[in-house]
Amino acid sequence: MPGRRRVAVLHSVFERTFHEQRRALYGWMTGLFAFVLIELAFYPTIRDNSQLTKLYESYPKAIRTLFAISDLSTGAGYLRVEVFSLIGPLLIITLAILWGGDVVAGEEDRGTIDILLANPLSRRRLVLEKWAALLVGVALATGGLAAGLAVGIAAVGMDISWSAVGAALVASALLGLLFGTVALALGAATGRRGLARGLAVVLAVVAYLLSSLADLVSWLRPLRPLSPWYHGLGVDPLGSGFQVWHLLVLVAMTAVAVVLAVVAYDRRDLAV
Repeated sequence: MPGRRRVAVLHSVFERTFHEQRRALYGWMTGLFAFVLIELAFYPTIRDNSQLTKLYESYPKAIRTLFAISDLSTGAGYLRVEVFSLIGPLLIITLAILWGGDVVAGEEDRGTIDILLANPLSRRRLVLEKWAALLVGVALATGGLAAGLAVGIAAVGMDISWSAVGAALVASALLGLLFGTVALALGAATGRRGLARGLAVVLAVVAYLLSSLADLVSWLRPLRPLSPWYHGLGVDPLGSGFQVWHLLVLVAMTAVAVVLAVVAYDRRDLAV
């Protein structure tokens, strides 16, 4: 009938989850795209400014290490500081944690979990399909960042290897997926969305500080391999390219978090 609102027909938990999160995801993709374009717009001015190179050299080594400060006159150095040292990966991680903390625990907060589980659907399948939606969401958000880089790098004529950029993007995506999965697992184990998101944020901050401070604090150095951030961006993918073994560590950590999420949700009494 004319004027009648069209209702989406959803055939799986994956489709339902993605459908619910799609508007927020599109907003994040647009924001990441715009963020990179704005950052790269300043590169031509900075590239030709010799004073900034001298300023970089004047910083103490401890400060350069802690904040990943590099020579901004080079393409790799500029992207390392302005995009991949913190803000770019942090935005992807934030999206993933918000999404991961909501997809299971949010259903309980909204009181919709009983309706969902009334279908012929196991808890394990529910968690896995929701995680699959998270995976696709993180990939698309990273795609927004990649699209911004593609347009911006071409527009400003930045001299940088696309292999290096790809390595940094993959590392950022895997970090986001890991912490989003941790939030999902915490939500599955506790049923509390706020707690799941909060703890996942704390773990992400600790991982960043452990990776960054290890070069400055000697007793932290042996603990650095425990930090996901170290395996993702602490090995400087923009300078060294794909570090397969470090990326596999992130994949393994994510797989463990998925298993814990499935087991925790399968065993938890949802009536509590």
